[in-house]
Amino acid sequence: MNTLTIESIKKEVIVEASQATAFKVFTEKMDLWWPRTHHIGKSPMTELVLEPGLQGRWYSKHEDGSEADCGYVMRWEPNGLLVLAWQINGDFQYDPKLVTEVEVQFIPEDTQTTKVKLEHKNLDRIGAGKTIESMNEGWGKILELYKASI
Repeated sequence: MNTLTIESIKKEVIVEASQATAFKVFTEKMDLWWPRTHHIGKSPMTELVLEPGLQGRWYSKHEDGSEADCGYVMRWEPNGLLVLAWQINGDFQYDPKLVTEVEVQFIPEDTQTTKVKLEHKNLDRIGAGKTIESMNEGWGKILELYKASI
């Protein structure tokens, strides 16, 4: 049997903010920096929501009144670690049976500088191809927008 092995997507930025602020902006203000083009809804996105705490929903709201699930919070460790379940498949559709993990670490460099490391794991569950390539580019863009919002 052939087993597909796909490397994790890894991105890292340094932000000029304390660890607590870096975590807060990432988790509580995601809607301010997440690109409006990056969603799976049927109509334009109006808001991206990340509910705080373990099992919190991660979803988008849309102009037509609909909501589109992205996943949920798997680990919530303020101010150091956030792990999100990404439940979007290779066709960019929500799949409740699929779970890949987006792990975000907030590592203080000093009191006002934080390294933010993002790793999207278990991508073999999605499959190879253009989806992974576009996700790699997308995560880079998303982290740069996050950094610029602080």
